[in-house]
Amino acid sequence: MDFNLTEEQTKLVVLVDRLGREEFAPKAARWDANHEYPWENVETLRKLGLLGMTIPKKYGGPERPLIDAILAIEAAAKYCGVTGRVLVETNMGALGAVMAYGTEAQGELVARRILEEGDKPAIGMTEPEAGTNLTELRTRADRRGEGYLLNGRKHWITGGGISVSNLIFVRFFDQEGREEGIGGVLVDKGHPGFTFGRVEDALGLRGIPETELIFEDCRVPAESVVVRPGTGKRPNLEGFKKLMYGYNGQRTGASAVALGIAQGAHDLAVEYMKERRTFGRTLSSYQGLQWMMAESQTRLDAARLLVYRSACTARRLPNNVMMPHITESSMAKAFTGHIAFEAVSEALQMFGAAGYSNDLPVSRMLRDVRMFQIGGGTSQAQLTQIARDIFRGAKRR
Repeated sequence: MDFNLTEEQTKLVVLVDRLGREEFAPKAARWDANHEYPWENVETLRKLGLLGMTIPKKYGGPERPLIDAILAIEAAAKYCGVTGRVLVETNMGALGAVMAYGTEAQGELVARRILEEGDKPAIGMTEPEAGTNLTELRTRADRRGEGYLLNGRKHWITGGGISVSNLIFVRFFDQEGREEGIGGVLVDKGHPGFTFGRVEDALGLRGIPETELIFEDCRVPAESVVVRPGTGKRPNLEGFKKLMYGYNGQRTGASAVALGIAQGAHDLAVEYMKERRTFGRTLSSYQGLQWMMAESQTRLDAARLLVYRSACTARRLPNNVMMPHITESSMAKAFTGHIAFEAVSEALQMFGAAGYSNDLPVSRMLRDVRMFQIGGGTSQAQLTQIARDIFRGAKRR
């Protein structure tokens, strides 16, 4: 088992790290304070080919391994969590589902928008009454002639109002009103009947909106369907399972963002501790503080192994799309979300009162990293999935 990065991967990390220090970090407070989407960073990433790294070659992408995208996400998030999230959304999640299950036309359209325009596809899952229990979603697609009529609401949708391409989870019904199961429909921003409601005043990651999506008699053609309900023994769940494969990638990417934010805060604290003096000694010379930072770095490295494993052991789907397994991605997210918050909190402690001030980035990083114990499936939901795997006797990969 080789833990070393390839020469190309090393160059990728060095490139993104330099961008982070020189371009992303100086602007991160601006995105947060103004609730401003980082279009400048997006265009920089697009020109360097860092958006859509995982897009298959048949759709014009470089088809790089999933781990390459994870490395870039982690490196960017050290300096700007919002930019790290942009890299997640442009390399996995909704993108992966469209690339693996969508039509040729859908794949080409979404790929072009990312590679040429910097679009960030959104994935519309959560509803007011369907969060962790997503199978209770109520947004429906009723068959009407050659197309479908969409009605319902989504909320806390990352990038809502920014994203042109939107993969919406819906419950399908046939022409006679009989339920067919859960699937996914691609709906463009600006499509008649598709509007936006409340934008949440979020605690952190404020540079990327969390928005309510509203569908009121939104008529879409049958060609907009990406994932149809299944037809096998459990038709109500087959389409849903395909969509959730895509979300395993999203979950792994989110873990990389949390990891990057935490490592960034840890590194800032280390540099500060080497300079800050109390009672004639640097903070870094106190054994108690040394142990705190040593334990923090050890936990971060353990999380890193889980995140990288989730990416490297991903299953291969149509068009060479790589999707992580659910339990590996759940382990990565549950563990990383927890220790990342602890790591940032301890880093803030090293700055003392200065860390509690918004003049330093660690306070923003603490707000940003808190989301990863909630969004994309709570830590408790991930632990439930892991336990399910343990007790059903699933063969470990």
